[in-house]
Amino acid sequence: AGGAATPDEAGIVAAAAAKVRDAEARLREEEKGDQAPPRHQRHEAPKGELVCDGEQTDHEIIYWREVPGDMAYESEVTPHHDEHHKKYLTFEYDSGGWNNVRMGVECVVVLAHATGRTLVAPPGQNLYLLGAASTNKDTGKKEKKKLGFADFFVMDRLKTQEGMHMLTMEDFLRRQMTEVANVTKRPAKTDLWGTELWKYMRTNSDAIPAYGGTVVAMPRANPTAATKKADAATLGVYASGRKVSAYDAATRAARHVHIGGKGKHRVLNHFYAFGFFGDPGQRSFYRRLIRDSMRYRDEIQCAGARVVDAARAHSRALGFDGTFYALHIRRGDFQFKEVKIGARAIVKNLRGHSIIPKGALVYLATDDPDGVCRGCMVNRKACPVGVKDMKGCPEDPSWDGFVENGWTVTVLRNYTAALEGVNPNYFGMVDSIVCSRAAEFAGTWFSTFTGYIHRLRGYHGLGEHTYYHTTGKVDLARSPKSTRTTTR
Repeated sequence: AGGAATPDEAGIVAAAAAKVRDAEARLREEEKGDQAPPRHQRHEAPKGELVCDGEQTDHEIIYWREVPGDMAYESEVTPHHDEHHKKYLTFEYDSGGWNNVRMGVECVVVLAHATGRTLVAPPGQNLYLLGAASTNKDTGKKEKKKLGFADFFVMDRLKTQEGMHMLTMEDFLRRQMTEVANVTKRPAKTDLWGTELWKYMRTNSDAIPAYGGTVVAMPRANPTAATKKADAATLGVYASGRKVSAYDAATRAARHVHIGGKGKHRVLNHFYAFGFFGDPGQRSFYRRLIRDSMRYRDEIQCAGARVVDAARAHSRALGFDGTFYALHIRRGDFQFKEVKIGARAIVKNLRGHSIIPKGALVYLATDDPDGVCRGCMVNRKACPVGVKDMKGCPEDPSWDGFVENGWTVTVLRNYTAALEGVNPNYFGMVDSIVCSRAAEFAGTWFSTFTGYIHRLRGYHGLGEHTYYHTTGKVDLARSPKSTRTTTR
């Protein structure tokens, strides 16, 4: 035991791996065609709706679809009709930046739907880096507000999807007062918030699974010996060495499951790398559920559409055909200091003009639009001025290297007319929409914001025109391992 594999064993492993690759190839081909059952017809499904200024709008940013049958689909993992109103899933928002929050929310939406649990939306709270004051349209005054689920995502689709049931936290706490037999486990009030709320959840829930960093394997409804064997092989490839957690009997029996926000309970993962479904049809459904129902609300999408139009007009004014390119450059307090490099290094990594041509309009989505690395931190300390050769502190933080390479640089604030009246907390989301439509895009390695842009570009069929500008990582956006297991 523990020694090298024999030739026979190695041959068996190689044959199993080949079978998995063949199965995945067949699945990809099936998903390109119209071979799925009617409820999962995807190809030629009509484009989703977008309403801007009260009118239905057809725009290039629309990637979501109205797939026949999807709104009626219920998971086969759990007998929903008996359990939806009896079992609950609560969760804490991630304590990191917005895209960490979004990733966690997507995972719990899939988990709630797949397991037949009513999803309880946390109350609005102070989210990291999303504290900008916005103008109240009724009073005209600037005000700050606590933000939550409904401030960012289109909620009507989730609420009307037959397999998805949702509650507000206040309604859930009200149910706790009558449904929980043990009086000591009932909440003191229905408006618990912040530390008091999460302490109650952690103390009084029936299960807090340690799903952090793992793949949660969902059972098939009616498994056979053959499907179990095939699923085990596929799961091995899918997990790529990560720990596999099961939605086990104890968790399934729990009335109230809580997903924590820290340590081994923190769900910081792409939803497609978090839950594993052996059934290819079910696997495809959850990818579409997030694509079509967990999109940004129309107010954000419409602002993105206006900025895309403005960028194309800018390109035409420069004598081009409306084509523009984009980079996401993360600096500031980003903990991965090796990715914070100067413009000249980025140009070198992107091979001069081989990806983005000379003369191009290049849209920068960045937390450093002035190119001064304001707020740049290394080991929790500000970068010293004029420093040389300190990883994480570019010697020249300006964007001059881009200009020297023949590019015209632009940023979101150059399109103020398109942003009139838009909540400034939405600006990062608008940036992601603009980047999703660029002819070529390069982002920051390790960034979950870049990861989301990569996914949006995949929805638009632009995955092969997507890169990283980080040293040694330029072409990894299209590697099989990146699309299967990347979590950052």
